[in-house]
Amino acid sequence: MKRVLPVRIPVFINTNIVANGKNYNGIIGNLSTNGAFVEIVPTTTVTPFIPPKKLDLKFQETSKKTYTLKCQVAWLYTKRNSSNNLISSIGVEIINPSPAYKKYFKAL
Repeated sequence: MKRVLPVRIPVFINTNIVANGKNYNGIIGNLSTNGAFVEIVPTTTVTPFIPPKKLDLKFQETSKKTYTLKCQVAWLYTKRNSSNNLISSIGVEIINPSPAYKKYFKAL
């Protein structure tokens, strides 16, 4: 049986990630109906995004409507850049996407 992958829409959206009461800045690189790829702004310390960590992904669309998506980390990839900072990329699954988010995604 052939596996059908969800449609991913490339985006460039600033985001705020909230985990363990701490805020992390990042950029959403793509969205699907039930997931997202996010790159965290380089840090000097390790981020706590080990799967299956739960977190809130917050972002604002151009009309200034803010979305807060409850997510679970599916995967994590971390590397060091030339400045010796850590760059983390995460794939997240959106838990129960709201009707408002589904409408926003369809309009992308």
